[in-house]
Amino acid sequence: MSKKYVIIGGDAAGMSAASKIRRMQPESELVVFEKGQHISFAACGMPYWISGVIEDGSNLQVLTPEMAREKRDIDVRIGHEVTKIDASSKTIVVHKLSTGEDFVESYDALLIATGARAVVPPIPGVDSEGVFTLRSLADGHLIKNYIADHEIKHATIIGGGHIGLEMAEAYRHLNIDVTMVVRGDQIAPSMDKDLLEKLTEHVIENGVDLQLETRVSTIERTNNGLQVQTSAGLIKTDVVIVSTGIRPNSELAIEAGIEVGNSGAILIDEHMQTSVENIYAGGDCAEHNHRVLEESMWIPMATSANKGGRIAGENMAGANTRFPGILGTSVAKVFDYTVAQTGLTEKQAGQIENLSAIETTTITGGSRAHYYPGSKPLTIKLVVEKSSGRLLGAQMIGQADVAKRLDVLATAITAKMTVEDIGMLDLTYAPPVAPVYDPILVAANVANK
Repeated sequence: MSKKYVIIGGDAAGMSAASKIRRMQPESELVVFEKGQHISFAACGMPYWISGVIEDGSNLQVLTPEMAREKRDIDVRIGHEVTKIDASSKTIVVHKLSTGEDFVESYDALLIATGARAVVPPIPGVDSEGVFTLRSLADGHLIKNYIADHEIKHATIIGGGHIGLEMAEAYRHLNIDVTMVVRGDQIAPSMDKDLLEKLTEHVIENGVDLQLETRVSTIERTNNGLQVQTSAGLIKTDVVIVSTGIRPNSELAIEAGIEVGNSGAILIDEHMQTSVENIYAGGDCAEHNHRVLEESMWIPMATSANKGGRIAGENMAGANTRFPGILGTSVAKVFDYTVAQTGLTEKQAGQIENLSAIETTTITGGSRAHYYPGSKPLTIKLVVEKSSGRLLGAQMIGQADVAKRLDVLATAITAKMTVEDIGMLDLTYAPPVAPVYDPILVAANVANK
């Protein structure tokens, strides 16, 4: 007897699971409920579409509801919000937004893939016209249309994380002046501050008025645009982006009695199963096992959403596949620089009580042989367990060939390699692509000493 599969959420995790279930169970009943109007969209590409680097915004949508129905035989229902999960009766309550109708849907296996939402601080005036967050494809359309319909000369960005930095670059690409207001004392707050001096200088050199350790008190809409009052003074601006973090959409799970972690995201095991039988979770609403700490952590990433969704789908359809976990590997392009990290930062490692003593090593090396034209400096910081020499984390910043070098170190952490092991890796060498001692090898050998 075929099962009935229901998925709440139609983005990365939800549609990855649905596609996998359909391949494994071609005759089963499969329904995806999505509150918004889009599924399977590339949120990470939105700043580049807003800037015009990506000309056709439709390319950001991997699947449309029509494509999912016609090509994959997946019953996708957009504009449907799930408002309740009743695990005892294995049913959900669905609200159809276009009609206001509520109805009950049964399931045999359920996936919660409700994602996360932007955190909007309680700033007076934050709901004014011209103030946006950037989380969904609908948000991207609103910002893109607002720029097209208004004469935008100045933009203010509240927050200095990856999205904020990428939007600063997008606005400067459009010749829009930018002020970035950051509450803390650094941009890219997920990284260690000591690596960020050159990046901070580079952001300022590219025309961003960077205001660190500054708080926003009010936003006011006037006849001449927006006014942002901060602890450093008044900013007159035309558009505001609030980029101060995200929060998991886990309320539906909490109300159903499903366990959540300290972050508020849903707790799952290595099979993507929640604390309630026949209910799975994946994507930005769920915590995952951190492969260094071996404990549940909330680090929302598109990569883990896609992989976790696929594995959830396999297990819902009867497999027994493990998702071993995450490292929090991330990368961002900031003007001419690339910044990337994986595993633990020094700041994170120093806050963990059950971790033995750590040491850090920071080196700067060239991306190519020093005599070959175009070599660019890149800086690597390693976080190492002192007793064993095991690599726990790595960060990298530079203007060339950062991301794939960082991937080598993510692989090394996954394999639980020591810096001695890494220092003897047989990496590629040719003057146009790398020095004979790649910066990865140099960093590992210095750490090993």
